[in-house]
Amino acid sequence: QGKKKMRLYKTELFKLFYNKIFKIGILAVTGLILLYFCFAEVGGEIATVDGKFYSGYEAVQINRKITKEFEGDLTDEKVNQIIEKYGLPAKIEENMPGWRDGNFLNDFVTEYFTNGAWENGVLPTEKYSLEETELGKFYDEIGKTPYLAYTRGWKVFVEILQFGLILGSILIICEVSTVFAQESQTKMLPLIFSTQEGRRKDVWAKIFASFTFTVFIFAWIVVVNLILCWMVYGLNGFNNISWIILSQYMRRPILFLKYLGILLGLAFQAFLSLCALTLCVSAYQSSSFGAVIIASICWGLPALIRIFFGGIIWIIVDSMPIFLIINVIINDIYEIWYIVLGISICFALGCLVKGLVFYKSKQFS
Repeated sequence: QGKKKMRLYKTELFKLFYNKIFKIGILAVTGLILLYFCFAEVGGEIATVDGKFYSGYEAVQINRKITKEFEGDLTDEKVNQIIEKYGLPAKIEENMPGWRDGNFLNDFVTEYFTNGAWENGVLPTEKYSLEETELGKFYDEIGKTPYLAYTRGWKVFVEILQFGLILGSILIICEVSTVFAQESQTKMLPLIFSTQEGRRKDVWAKIFASFTFTVFIFAWIVVVNLILCWMVYGLNGFNNISWIILSQYMRRPILFLKYLGILLGLAFQAFLSLCALTLCVSAYQSSSFGAVIIASICWGLPALIRIFFGGIIWIIVDSMPIFLIINVIINDIYEIWYIVLGISICFALGCLVKGLVFYKSKQFS
Protein backbone atom coordinates (compact mmCIF):
# COMPACT_ATOMS: atom_id res chain seq x y z
CA GLN A 1 0.00 0.00 0.00
CA GLY A 2 2.79 2.39 0.94
CA LYS A 3 4.59 1.78 -2.34
CA LYS A 4 1.39 2.42 -4.32
CA LYS A 5 0.80 5.70 -2.50
CA MET A 6 4.40 6.80 -3.09
CA ARG A 7 4.17 5.85 -6.77
CA LEU A 8 1.01 7.94 -7.21
CA TYR A 9 2.63 10.85 -5.33
CA LYS A 10 5.75 10.72 -7.53
CA THR A 11 3.59 10.54 -10.65
CA GLU A 12 1.65 13.67 -9.68
CA LEU A 13 4.86 15.44 -8.68
CA PHE A 14 6.42 14.51 -12.01
CA LYS A 15 3.43 16.01 -13.85
CA LEU A 16 3.85 19.32 -12.01
CA PHE A 17 7.62 19.65 -12.33
CA TYR A 18 7.89 18.50 -15.93
CA ASN A 19 5.08 20.70 -17.15
CA LYS A 20 6.14 23.32 -19.71
CA ILE A 21 4.41 25.97 -17.61
CA PHE A 22 6.72 25.20 -14.70
CA LYS A 23 9.90 25.13 -16.79
CA ILE A 24 9.12 28.43 -18.46
CA GLY A 25 7.66 29.92 -15.28
CA ILE A 26 10.60 29.14 -12.97
CA LEU A 27 13.04 30.56 -15.53
CA ALA A 28 10.87 33.68 -15.90
CA VAL A 29 10.55 34.14 -12.12
CA THR A 30 14.29 33.72 -11.57
CA GLY A 31 15.14 35.99 -14.51
CA LEU A 32 12.79 38.75 -13.39
CA ILE A 33 14.14 38.58 -9.82
CA LEU A 34 17.66 38.90 -11.20
CA LEU A 35 16.70 41.84 -13.44
CA TYR A 36 14.91 43.62 -10.59
CA PHE A 37 17.87 43.00 -8.31
CA CYS A 38 20.42 44.30 -10.80
CA PHE A 39 18.60 47.34 -12.15
CA ALA A 40 16.23 48.49 -9.38
CA GLU A 41 18.39 47.65 -6.36
CA VAL A 42 22.07 47.47 -7.26
CA GLY A 43 21.63 49.95 -10.11
CA GLY A 44 19.98 52.44 -7.75
CA GLU A 45 22.80 52.48 -5.19
CA ILE A 46 24.85 55.69 -5.05
CA ALA A 47 27.75 56.95 -2.95
CA THR A 48 29.76 60.16 -2.80
CA VAL A 49 33.16 59.92 -1.10
CA ASP A 50 35.81 62.68 -1.16
CA GLY A 51 33.84 64.53 -3.81
CA LYS A 52 33.74 61.54 -6.18
CA PHE A 53 30.37 60.08 -7.20
CA TYR A 54 29.86 56.33 -7.54
CA SER A 55 26.79 54.39 -8.68
CA GLY A 56 25.61 50.82 -9.12
CA TYR A 57 27.77 47.89 -8.05
CA GLU A 58 30.78 50.16 -7.53
CA ALA A 59 28.77 52.27 -5.08
CA VAL A 60 27.78 49.13 -3.16
CA GLN A 61 31.42 48.16 -2.74
CA ILE A 62 32.40 51.70 -1.69
CA ASN A 63 29.60 51.86 0.87
CA ARG A 64 30.58 48.46 2.27
CA LYS A 65 34.22 49.54 2.49
CA ILE A 66 33.66 52.86 4.29
CA THR A 67 31.12 51.33 6.68
CA LYS A 68 33.56 48.58 7.66
CA GLU A 69 35.81 51.23 9.24
CA PHE A 70 33.06 52.34 11.64
CA GLU A 71 31.36 48.99 12.18
CA GLY A 72 30.49 48.26 15.79
CA ASP A 73 28.47 49.74 18.65
CA LEU A 74 26.95 53.07 17.65
CA THR A 75 27.97 56.00 19.86
CA ASP A 76 27.79 59.79 19.72
CA GLU A 77 31.56 59.87 19.23
CA LYS A 78 31.30 57.62 16.20
CA VAL A 79 28.50 59.77 14.73
CA ASN A 80 30.68 62.87 15.14
CA GLN A 81 33.60 61.13 13.44
CA ILE A 82 31.40 60.24 10.45
CA ILE A 83 30.18 63.83 10.12
CA GLU A 84 33.74 65.14 10.42
CA LYS A 85 35.01 62.78 7.72
CA TYR A 86 32.11 62.81 5.24
CA GLY A 87 29.95 65.80 6.19
CA LEU A 88 26.18 65.82 5.82
CA PRO A 89 24.42 65.48 2.46
CA ALA A 90 22.46 68.44 1.13
CA LYS A 91 21.69 67.73 -2.53
CA ILE A 92 18.18 66.70 -3.58
CA GLU A 93 16.98 66.09 -7.14
CA GLU A 94 13.34 66.13 -8.15
CA ASN A 95 11.84 62.67 -8.74
CA MET A 96 15.04 61.02 -7.50
CA PRO A 97 15.15 59.13 -4.18
CA GLY A 98 17.64 59.84 -1.42
CA TRP A 99 20.39 62.41 -1.00
CA ARG A 100 22.29 62.66 -4.26
CA ASP A 101 25.59 63.64 -2.61
CA GLY A 102 25.56 61.17 0.29
CA ASN A 103 26.85 57.71 1.09
CA PHE A 104 25.59 54.97 3.38
CA LEU A 105 27.24 56.45 6.47
CA ASN A 106 26.19 60.09 6.28
CA ASP A 107 22.77 59.11 4.95
CA PHE A 108 22.35 56.99 8.07
CA VAL A 109 23.49 59.79 10.36
CA THR A 110 21.20 62.30 8.64
CA GLU A 111 18.15 60.04 8.93
CA TYR A 112 18.56 59.12 12.60
CA PHE A 113 20.57 61.99 14.17
CA THR A 114 19.43 65.16 12.40
CA ASN A 115 16.24 66.91 11.34
CA GLY A 116 17.04 66.33 7.67
CA ALA A 117 14.52 64.50 5.48
CA TRP A 118 15.01 64.25 1.74
CA GLU A 119 11.38 63.10 1.30
CA ASN A 120 10.16 66.52 2.51
CA GLY A 121 13.06 68.50 1.10
CA VAL A 122 14.31 69.43 4.61
CA LEU A 123 18.07 69.95 4.80
CA PRO A 124 19.89 68.78 7.95
CA THR A 125 20.41 71.84 10.19
CA GLU A 126 20.19 70.31 13.68
CA LYS A 127 22.07 67.36 15.16
CA TYR A 128 20.87 65.27 18.11
CA SER A 129 22.67 63.01 20.56
CA LEU A 130 21.80 59.31 20.66
CA GLU A 131 19.74 59.61 23.86
CA GLU A 132 17.67 62.42 22.29
CA THR A 133 16.74 60.43 19.22
CA GLU A 134 13.80 58.09 18.76
CA LEU A 135 16.31 55.44 17.82
CA GLY A 136 18.11 55.75 21.16
CA LYS A 137 14.81 55.52 23.04
CA PHE A 138 13.87 52.37 21.11
CA TYR A 139 17.11 50.66 22.10
CA ASP A 140 16.68 51.73 25.71
CA GLU A 141 13.30 49.95 25.70
CA ILE A 142 14.85 46.64 24.70
CA GLY A 143 18.05 47.12 26.71
CA LYS A 144 20.43 46.85 23.75
CA THR A 145 23.03 49.05 22.06
CA PRO A 146 22.53 50.06 18.41
CA TYR A 147 25.06 48.45 16.10
CA LEU A 148 26.41 50.18 13.01
CA ALA A 149 26.92 47.92 10.01
CA TYR A 150 26.17 47.91 6.29
CA THR A 151 22.62 46.58 6.51
CA ARG A 152 21.55 47.31 2.95
CA GLY A 153 21.66 43.59 2.09
CA TRP A 154 18.79 42.76 4.46
CA LYS A 155 16.68 45.68 3.26
CA VAL A 156 17.11 44.56 -0.34
CA PHE A 157 16.28 40.97 0.70
CA VAL A 158 12.92 42.11 2.12
CA GLU A 159 12.14 44.24 -0.95
CA ILE A 160 13.09 41.52 -3.45
CA LEU A 161 11.25 38.89 -1.42
CA GLN A 162 7.92 40.66 -1.91
CA PHE A 163 8.51 40.97 -5.65
CA GLY A 164 9.55 37.33 -5.94
CA LEU A 165 6.60 36.05 -3.91
CA ILE A 166 4.15 37.89 -6.15
CA LEU A 167 5.71 36.19 -9.18
CA GLY A 168 5.72 32.86 -7.34
CA SER A 169 2.03 33.24 -6.51
CA ILE A 170 1.23 33.65 -10.20
CA LEU A 171 3.25 30.53 -11.02
CA ILE A 172 1.42 28.52 -8.34
CA ILE A 173 -1.96 29.63 -9.68
CA CYS A 174 -1.01 28.66 -13.25
CA GLU A 175 0.32 25.24 -12.24
CA VAL A 176 -1.93 24.09 -9.40
CA SER A 177 -5.11 25.24 -11.18
CA THR A 178 -4.71 22.36 -13.60
CA VAL A 179 -4.38 19.60 -10.97
CA PHE A 180 -8.07 18.67 -10.78
CA ALA A 181 -9.54 20.70 -13.65
CA GLN A 182 -7.37 18.97 -16.24
CA GLU A 183 -8.87 15.60 -15.38
CA SER A 184 -12.35 16.89 -16.19
CA GLN A 185 -11.10 18.70 -19.30
CA THR A 186 -9.42 15.58 -20.72
CA LYS A 187 -12.41 13.37 -19.81
CA MET A 188 -10.17 11.29 -17.54
CA LEU A 189 -12.36 11.72 -14.46
CA PRO A 190 -14.65 8.70 -15.03
CA LEU A 191 -11.59 6.53 -15.67
CA ILE A 192 -9.84 7.72 -12.50
CA PHE A 193 -12.88 7.10 -10.33
CA SER A 194 -13.39 3.66 -11.84
CA THR A 195 -10.02 2.46 -10.55
CA GLN A 196 -9.42 1.18 -7.05
CA GLU A 197 -6.73 3.81 -6.37
CA GLY A 198 -8.48 6.71 -8.04
CA ARG A 199 -11.37 7.13 -5.62
CA ARG A 200 -9.21 7.87 -2.61
CA LYS A 201 -5.46 7.62 -3.04
CA ASP A 202 -5.05 9.58 -6.27
CA VAL A 203 -6.84 12.60 -4.81
CA TRP A 204 -4.49 12.74 -1.82
CA ALA A 205 -1.49 12.20 -4.08
CA LYS A 206 -2.53 15.27 -6.08
CA ILE A 207 -2.95 17.33 -2.91
CA PHE A 208 0.40 16.34 -1.38
CA ALA A 209 2.18 16.87 -4.70
CA SER A 210 0.63 20.32 -5.05
CA PHE A 211 1.77 21.37 -1.59
CA THR A 212 5.25 19.95 -2.21
CA PHE A 213 5.43 21.98 -5.40
CA THR A 214 4.30 25.10 -3.51
CA VAL A 215 6.95 24.61 -0.79
CA PHE A 216 9.61 24.22 -3.49
CA ILE A 217 8.61 27.48 -5.20
CA PHE A 218 8.71 29.33 -1.87
CA ALA A 219 12.10 27.88 -0.93
CA TRP A 220 13.53 28.62 -4.38
CA ILE A 221 12.55 32.30 -4.22
CA VAL A 222 13.93 32.73 -0.68
CA VAL A 223 17.23 30.95 -1.43
CA VAL A 224 17.86 32.73 -4.74
CA ASN A 225 17.12 36.06 -3.07
CA LEU A 226 19.37 35.28 -0.10
CA ILE A 227 22.29 34.21 -2.30
CA LEU A 228 22.05 37.35 -4.45
CA CYS A 229 22.00 39.66 -1.42
CA TRP A 230 24.83 37.78 0.30
CA MET A 231 27.07 37.84 -2.77
CA VAL A 232 26.64 41.55 -3.55
CA TYR A 233 25.73 43.29 -0.28
CA GLY A 234 26.68 40.93 2.51
CA LEU A 235 24.27 40.11 5.32
CA ASN A 236 25.65 42.15 8.22
CA GLY A 237 23.70 43.93 10.93
CA PHE A 238 20.84 41.47 11.36
CA ASN A 239 21.07 41.87 15.16
CA ASN A 240 19.63 45.41 14.98
CA ILE A 241 16.00 46.43 15.36
CA SER A 242 13.95 46.28 12.19
CA TRP A 243 13.61 50.07 11.94
CA ILE A 244 17.34 50.61 11.61
CA ILE A 245 17.46 48.11 8.72
CA LEU A 246 14.15 48.72 6.97
CA SER A 247 13.60 52.43 7.70
CA GLN A 248 9.99 53.29 6.80
CA TYR A 249 8.90 49.64 6.50
CA MET A 250 8.88 48.87 10.21
CA ARG A 251 9.09 51.76 12.66
CA ARG A 252 8.84 49.60 15.79
CA PRO A 253 11.34 48.55 18.49
CA ILE A 254 11.31 44.94 17.29
CA LEU A 255 14.47 42.93 16.63
CA PHE A 256 14.99 42.34 12.93
CA LEU A 257 15.34 38.57 13.36
CA LYS A 258 11.90 38.46 14.96
CA TYR A 259 10.48 40.61 12.16
CA LEU A 260 12.11 38.33 9.58
CA GLY A 261 10.68 35.25 11.26
CA ILE A 262 7.16 36.70 11.21
CA LEU A 263 7.60 37.88 7.61
CA LEU A 264 8.78 34.49 6.32
CA GLY A 265 6.23 32.60 8.43
CA LEU A 266 3.29 34.62 7.11
CA ALA A 267 4.62 34.48 3.54
CA PHE A 268 4.98 30.69 3.78
CA GLN A 269 1.42 30.41 5.08
CA ALA A 270 0.28 32.70 2.25
CA PHE A 271 1.67 30.21 -0.28
CA LEU A 272 0.07 27.23 1.46
CA SER A 273 -3.23 29.10 1.66
CA LEU A 274 -3.02 30.05 -2.02
CA CYS A 275 -2.33 26.43 -2.92
CA ALA A 276 -5.43 25.31 -0.97
CA LEU A 277 -7.56 28.03 -2.59
CA THR A 278 -6.34 27.11 -6.07
CA LEU A 279 -6.97 23.40 -5.48
CA CYS A 280 -10.52 24.24 -4.41
CA VAL A 281 -11.13 26.27 -7.55
CA SER A 282 -9.56 23.53 -9.69
CA ALA A 283 -11.91 20.94 -8.19
CA TYR A 284 -14.94 23.02 -9.17
CA GLN A 285 -13.82 23.83 -12.72
CA SER A 286 -14.00 21.60 -15.77
CA SER A 287 -11.28 23.40 -17.77
CA SER A 288 -7.74 24.42 -16.87
CA PHE A 289 -8.11 27.86 -18.42
CA GLY A 290 -11.25 28.59 -16.44
CA ALA A 291 -9.56 27.42 -13.25
CA VAL A 292 -6.62 29.76 -13.80
CA ILE A 293 -8.93 32.74 -14.41
CA ILE A 294 -11.17 32.06 -11.39
CA ALA A 295 -8.21 31.37 -9.09
CA SER A 296 -6.55 34.62 -10.22
CA ILE A 297 -9.72 36.57 -9.49
CA CYS A 298 -10.07 34.96 -6.05
CA TRP A 299 -6.42 35.79 -5.30
CA GLY A 300 -6.70 39.46 -6.31
CA LEU A 301 -10.25 40.17 -5.08
CA PRO A 302 -9.24 40.96 -1.45
CA ALA A 303 -7.26 43.96 -2.71
CA LEU A 304 -10.45 45.52 -4.11
CA ILE A 305 -12.41 44.64 -0.98
CA ARG A 306 -9.80 46.37 1.19
CA ILE A 307 -10.05 49.52 -0.94
CA PHE A 308 -13.85 49.80 -0.93
CA PHE A 309 -14.78 48.35 2.44
CA GLY A 310 -13.54 49.08 5.95
CA GLY A 311 -14.49 48.12 9.50
CA ILE A 312 -13.81 44.73 11.04
CA ILE A 313 -13.52 43.12 7.62
CA TRP A 314 -9.92 44.37 7.33
CA ILE A 315 -8.57 41.63 9.61
CA ILE A 316 -10.09 38.95 7.38
CA VAL A 317 -8.88 40.61 4.20
CA ASP A 318 -5.36 41.01 5.59
CA SER A 319 -5.34 37.26 6.26
CA MET A 320 -5.70 36.46 2.56
CA PRO A 321 -2.72 35.20 0.49
CA ILE A 322 -2.28 38.39 -1.52
CA PHE A 323 -1.69 40.51 1.60
CA LEU A 324 0.40 38.10 3.65
CA ILE A 325 3.27 38.44 1.15
CA ILE A 326 3.34 42.27 1.43
CA ASN A 327 6.15 43.29 3.80
CA VAL A 328 4.52 46.49 5.10
CA ILE A 329 1.45 44.54 6.24
CA ILE A 330 3.38 43.54 9.38
CA ASN A 331 3.23 47.17 10.52
CA ASP A 332 -0.58 46.91 10.54
CA ILE A 333 -0.93 43.47 12.07
CA TYR A 334 2.15 43.12 14.30
CA GLU A 335 0.21 43.12 17.57
CA ILE A 336 -2.24 40.48 16.27
CA TRP A 337 -0.16 38.61 13.70
CA TYR A 338 -0.94 35.27 15.35
CA ILE A 339 -4.69 35.95 14.96
CA VAL A 340 -4.16 36.72 11.27
CA LEU A 341 -2.12 33.53 10.93
CA GLY A 342 -4.91 31.53 12.59
CA ILE A 343 -7.53 32.98 10.24
CA SER A 344 -5.35 32.15 7.25
CA ILE A 345 -4.89 28.54 8.41
CA CYS A 346 -8.66 28.13 8.92
CA PHE A 347 -9.28 29.63 5.47
CA ALA A 348 -6.82 27.20 3.87
CA LEU A 349 -8.32 24.18 5.63
CA GLY A 350 -11.84 25.30 4.65
CA CYS A 351 -10.85 25.63 0.98
CA LEU A 352 -9.12 22.27 1.01
CA VAL A 353 -12.06 20.42 2.59
CA LYS A 354 -14.63 22.11 0.35
CA GLY A 355 -12.69 21.36 -2.81
CA LEU A 356 -12.01 17.78 -1.75
CA VAL A 357 -15.66 17.05 -0.94
CA PHE A 358 -16.89 18.54 -4.21
CA TYR A 359 -14.28 16.74 -6.34
CA LYS A 360 -15.11 13.38 -4.79
CA SER A 361 -18.82 14.01 -5.37
CA LYS A 362 -18.17 14.31 -9.13
CA GLN A 363 -17.93 10.53 -9.35
CA PHE A 364 -21.63 10.29 -8.59
CA SER A 365 -22.77 13.00 -11.03
